[in-house]
Amino acid sequence: MSGYLWKATARNVKRALKEINAFEWEGDYRAETRNRLKELLEERMDEELEQYLGRAKYARREEGDREDYRNGFHPRHLLTEIGDLILEIPRSRKGFLSRVLEGYQRRSRTVDQLIMACFVLGMSTRKVSTALLSLLGERVSASTVSEVAKRLDHAVRRYHERELEGGYRFLFFDGVVLKQKGAAKVQKKIILCVYGITWRERKK
Repeated sequence: MSGYLWKATARNVKRALKEINAFEWEGDYRAETRNRLKELLEERMDEELEQYLGRAKYARREEGDREDYRNGFHPRHLLTEIGDLILEIPRSRKGFLSRVLEGYQRRSRTVDQLIMACFVLGMSTRKVSTALLSLLGERVSASTVSEVAKRLDHAVRRYHERELEGGYRFLFFDGVVLKQKGAAKVQKKIILCVYGITWRERKK
């Protein structure tokens, strides 16, 4: 498959989702749009499999074609900003992998970003599930919220433990007071912040 074709397709899907999110949902439009997105993704994956095999659906294999064959479908749930999609993922006998969806992907990245945003705001796992129910149309389990939160913790820990490059001319240390909501009261925590200026006068 051409790299340009894949990039164009990715942009089109992202653009469609952006327009969907900005739309005022009334009546059955949400369900209809969800069905159309399902059709769009399934059509794109089917076209991708055709390009992988080098022949159209139901066409006989000819000399020079890839030595692989269609092997039905398997269902996969994908939670998106407009609800849960049950997609039919095409398969081949030798293990075709679609690039339309990441391997074992169960949620769109935007949904994970929404979960992270709620978690950063101090919501409990139960409150995150309740808050996103009206938006997504599906309840996000506490285990899913915990899974996403662990990824966030890992990213923060990796940032804190990263190696700092040398060559700083000045280092500035300061404390920032942040309010953290607890079960009983709001607590104040002081976060140490440091930034430096290199010999090339770049701030980091």
